[in-house]
Amino acid sequence: MIPVDASLGPELAEFWSKKYKETKEELDNLKTLVASKSVESDEILDTVRSIKKAVDDEATLRQKLEVAVKEKEELASRVAQLEAEQSLLSKQAQLSVTQAKLLAEEVAQQRHSAISRRFPPVQFVERSEQMSFTFTDYRGMIGHLPDLFSKERLQFVVRPPGSLPLCLPVFGQHGFWFYAPFHEPFHLVAQMGPNEWSYLGQYISAPLANDEMKLSEWMALDEEIKTAHCSRQAALTSDEDPLVIRQRYETGERKIPCCSLQCVGYNKLLCEALRVAAGNARLQQMLQQQQQTSSPKGAQTGQPQEAADASQKKGKRKSSCGGPLIQDKSLPKKTRTSPKVIFKLESGLR
Repeated sequence: MIPVDASLGPELAEFWSKKYKETKEELDNLKTLVASKSVESDEILDTVRSIKKAVDDEATLRQKLEVAVKEKEELASRVAQLEAEQSLLSKQAQLSVTQAKLLAEEVAQQRHSAISRRFPPVQFVERSEQMSFTFTDYRGMIGHLPDLFSKERLQFVVRPPGSLPLCLPVFGQHGFWFYAPFHEPFHLVAQMGPNEWSYLGQYISAPLANDEMKLSEWMALDEEIKTAHCSRQAALTSDEDPLVIRQRYETGERKIPCCSLQCVGYNKLLCEALRVAAGNARLQQMLQQQQQTSSPKGAQTGQPQEAADASQKKGKRKSSCGGPLIQDKSLPKKTRTSPKVIFKLESGLR
């Protein structure tokens, strides 16, 4: 047993009390420090996790980037390959079109040669005598023709893409067209430009035996002409689609007949009468326009109507000039409902 001096009790109590407080304060400080270190370690851990996630994301993105770069290279290679194929196909298409045009020209020359052997050469008019005239509506113009030409048959043909081409080396000469035949003589008036027309001569049209539009001739036509023709054919046969009709033309399942154009005359008096009638029609149209702009509102609805009625009556009286080739009931129905014809001079007017 260790002896203890009781006189030292208060000092020991004070000493250990002080030691306890110091130890407690140190412990509290350590706890605070540990807590702050714990927060810092959590922040560090969060930072480490964020960095690790960023590294992982970067690795994933790098992999995706490598895949994207590889796909881009493959696509660039594919695009280059497709462009090369497109260029080759384009050259082949251009070559096919060129060959089709050359074949079409050769077929046209063969037809002209056959027609020149079939029909004797003619020289009804000099080339320098060709005359052009301007009008907007042939139905109104023929009402101004003299009674002398009331029994003449007139065929007005429009320029592309109104219908398929008729081919004449020059006016007043033989040629051919892809249109319904007219076995009786008729006078041919063709559109050369916007509202510009020319009298070509008097013709007889007959089918060319075993001769149809060749596939090369069809392929050589402008897209607008082919589309317009198929649309007209679809309008005549409502049960067919224009695209189906075009496909049948391009496969040779459907063919277009060809007819000759034999020049049998050139009526210079009719040519001059057409020029004068076109001028009178333009003058009448100008007068009607002036009346509509200058007359009072009440008169504006009266006078032009009277002029129109008079022109209509005159047109009816002269309808035999243009009617027989358009509405004559003596012609087959197919002829009367056929579309208008394009006039297309060959290059160089051979």
